Amino acid sequence: MAEFYRISGWLLICLSMLTAFCIVFQALAVTFSFRRLPGGWMRWSENLLEIGVLLHLFLCAALIAHVQYNALHGFLLPSSYGAVRQAVFFFVAILSVFVAVGLEVMWPFGVAVAAAILLPAVEWLSGSSYPMLFVAGILFCLIRSIHICLLRRRELHTQISAGSVKEAIDGLNAGLLFCYPNGESLLSNRRMEQLIQCCTGSYSRNGEDFFRTIQSGNLAGGCARETLGGQTAIRLPDGTAWLFRRYELLVGRRRCFLISAADMTEQWAADQALYRKNQELAQRGEDLRQTIENLRAACETEELLRGKARIHDTLGQRISLLLRAMRENKEPDDALLSAFAQGLPRNFWEDEAQSPSRRLELLTDMFCGMGVEVLIWGDLPQREAVAQDFADIAVECVTNAVRHGYATQVQFHFFENDCWRMSVTDNGIPPSSPVKEGGGLREMRRRVARLGGDITIHHTPRFNIQISVPKGEYPV
Repeated sequence: MAEFYRISGWLLICLSMLTAFCIVFQALAVTFSFRRLPGGWMRWSENLLEIGVLLHLFLCAALIAHVQYNALHGFLLPSSYGAVRQAVFFFVAILSVFVAVGLEVMWPFGVAVAAAILLPAVEWLSGSSYPMLFVAGILFCLIRSIHICLLRRRELHTQISAGSVKEAIDGLNAGLLFCYPNGESLLSNRRMEQLIQCCTGSYSRNGEDFFRTIQSGNLAGGCARETLGGQTAIRLPDGTAWLFRRYELLVGRRRCFLISAADMTEQWAADQALYRKNQELAQRGEDLRQTIENLRAACETEELLRGKARIHDTLGQRISLLLRAMRENKEPDDALLSAFAQGLPRNFWEDEAQSPSRRLELLTDMFCGMGVEVLIWGDLPQREAVAQDFADIAVECVTNAVRHGYATQVQFHFFENDCWRMSVTDNGIPPSSPVKEGGGLREMRRRVARLGGDITIHHTPRFNIQISVPKGEYPV
């Protein structure tokens, strides 16, 4: 250290401050290193290497302080602490080799090189450039200490420990409780502790007792058991719903249980809304069934009235002819009597067929009273046979849409290009699976096939029927 006596006093003070800063950061590096989880002999070698670097820095500070003390009192001692300097170097060098071999990296050898500046032989060989090497070694140790501090701090934040596991499960919205078969609690997060307090009114440390309370015990005021998807859920006073389950786990050779609590509030609300919707649909289906029964009864009544009218008209016509002949003192001829006897039964059952357009008007009026809107766009085909079948199909489509799809609006589009076309769309509930065609759809296909056309059924996004009939001659 004789070359340091040529340096001015303020430079020695600056070097002392630099060494002090390096000691502080290296002490932090040692602290962070020992806070890591144990990792075998390699981890201990790294920690001891950091201690060796700290001893090296303390020795550097002692040498600088020795020079300052001697310069202040007029003593010029060329060298000191020779044995200690060699011992610290060999300690650091051996640990550097262990760490380098264990980690399979080269950077620990840099620590050995920096520690070599303490050797008296290096001081003797470097001569007047020794202070420069000394300062370079101190700067290397300072930069390394800062790097190690940042590296260890990141490791501490990312390593898995008991504290980090507890912190992680405390951040979950779900409740978790691990316990032994006798109910002794091993670990629970903050959410589960809150649920236990809310459901039982007190914090229970026995997991089995708590789970039995959830299943069939007495709950605290404001809590109620509800059925959710065939399972028992607990509805809390704040309106949230929680589903509790228990799982058996095997940790090593020991058996334990996990009691979990999942927030099912949104599912609960959706389940309740679905239940109300099903009730409404069931009520609507019952109303529709009753309406159809009423329509059927009304149709039967109307048919009876039309039958009575036909009988009245038919008999009136025939009796009038007979009375006229009797008033004129004419003998009714055999042809009149024969026509009266043979044609009367047939005329009783004959009915004036309503036009297809009139049937659509009656269809619109009939279902309007039920709250179902029937919209018709375009005109029926001019050919009577096609128009009549289109009207029959329209009646069946509306009935099926209201009966099976709960539709409130049915739209018919009639148009003509290269053929006569009919499109039916309703706003009912689309079928969740392919429609199994019953008598109604089979009858539609039979009618369309008889006309030489084709029919296409679409299930999504809305139930839609497309019918096209070519222009041509049709059977009666």
